[in-house]
Amino acid sequence: MITVADVVADTTLNLQVVTGGDHLDREVTSAHVSELTSPGDWLRGGELLMTVGLLLPMNPVDCQRYLAECAQAGVSAVALGLGHDLPYQDCPEPLRIAAEQFEVPLLTVPDETPFIAITKWVFDVIARQEHHELQAAIEINKKLTGVATRSAPLPALLAAWSTTSDTPCVVCDGAGQLIAATPGTPASVVEQAVEAAGMARAAGTEWSMRGEFEVHTVGARVPSAYIVLGAAMDTRTRASSTVLVALAALDIERRHLAGRAERQRRSQVFAQLLRPGIKAERARHLAADVGLAAGQCHVAVVDAGDADRAESLMLQLEASLPDALVLMRGDVVEIAHPELAVLTERLKTYAPGLRTGVGSSVGFDAFALSAMQARSLLPVSARLGRIVTANEGETVSLLLSMGSADAVRGFSDAVLAPLDQLDPNERLELLRTLDQWLTVNGAWDQAAARLSLHRNTVRNRIERIARLTGRRMDDGDDRMGLWLALKARTALGLTS
Repeated sequence: MITVADVVADTTLNLQVVTGGDHLDREVTSAHVSELTSPGDWLRGGELLMTVGLLLPMNPVDCQRYLAECAQAGVSAVALGLGHDLPYQDCPEPLRIAAEQFEVPLLTVPDETPFIAITKWVFDVIARQEHHELQAAIEINKKLTGVATRSAPLPALLAAWSTTSDTPCVVCDGAGQLIAATPGTPASVVEQAVEAAGMARAAGTEWSMRGEFEVHTVGARVPSAYIVLGAAMDTRTRASSTVLVALAALDIERRHLAGRAERQRRSQVFAQLLRPGIKAERARHLAADVGLAAGQCHVAVVDAGDADRAESLMLQLEASLPDALVLMRGDVVEIAHPELAVLTERLKTYAPGLRTGVGSSVGFDAFALSAMQARSLLPVSARLGRIVTANEGETVSLLLSMGSADAVRGFSDAVLAPLDQLDPNERLELLRTLDQWLTVNGAWDQAAARLSLHRNTVRNRIERIARLTGRRMDDGDDRMGLWLALKARTALGLTS
């Protein structure tokens, strides 16, 4: 970078500072000659603007208008040419005052210094600096290429980058989770970079600017990683950053390809575990072979709708759930994972809107049972428009079999209408008591303990509910009707 001070300091040019000495640190990006009295449309910022003032009226109003436009356009300085055959031999006072008012450095160019000499000097210095920066970038590239052959190239690449540039580099996996960052990067910067990667993942872009970062996506069909770089880079860093991104992406893709055989082996083991009637000992052996430490897993089934989408979903789940078992069969993807919350969170992220069922937590020898439960919940998931798990599936399936949401609402309202007419406080007390009493299958003491009430209070409330609704609490069908009516108000988002 060169500044106005650098140009003034060169004794071969003999430039003099008229005003603006406090602003000589401004960067000079080019040198430009113009005699226009309104040059703003032809400027891009950073110019050393040279003029002899041929057309500029040297009165306060016109000088102020001229300097205001120059300041708004971002010129680094204005240089006025002086000479015996030129309009001015000395700097006009209105021009000096206007330059001082708008804080634009004002220089004078002596008769013996042609404008072309200043232009040539500026561009020669910029060219030399760029050549120097590119040479430095080549050295950085050699260093990066050298460490790329190590056993752990990604950490080595980031470490080498941190010794040559202040630009932070953060790498996230396909799910937007942090993998690594350049040593010494502040935690707040890492957090912002991870957030930028998440925004790029949501947008599905190959390259994008996110705030103060540029995000490069690794992976042609399914993103396997995101490389996030600080966007403020000089020429040297910019030239080297492309090599850094390429080498980091190469290492990520290489590791992804190296793991393909292992992922295929895990899928084959999963297919065996899904066979009905597998022996417990055989199942434990297979699970141990793929590193399943937990004794229980949930099996989820997702109907992707077509093979391409199923393959994309499988790759995303493999990348974001490395401890899961994933299998694709036609349009359907099956997943086994020990943690229900983690599993459903990933499915919400990568399979939004797809029919998805999740079976019960089972041992390794009962994966077939959990998968069967999950498959049976796919029609329910389609009706509800969300993931459905086995612990809610039976009730929800039965409720949905009664018809549309309006029909379910009508059934619930018909059964509970006598309670809905009560004072709101009494209504809530009775409904809560009924729910807890039915949950423990009519056990008075257990219901009382759950409600923190005396068992006689519970009995009195249940008897009142029976009288109001006309239901007999010793009749299984009547009790089931009340139970379904209560569940109907939550199954499809109905209020109680």
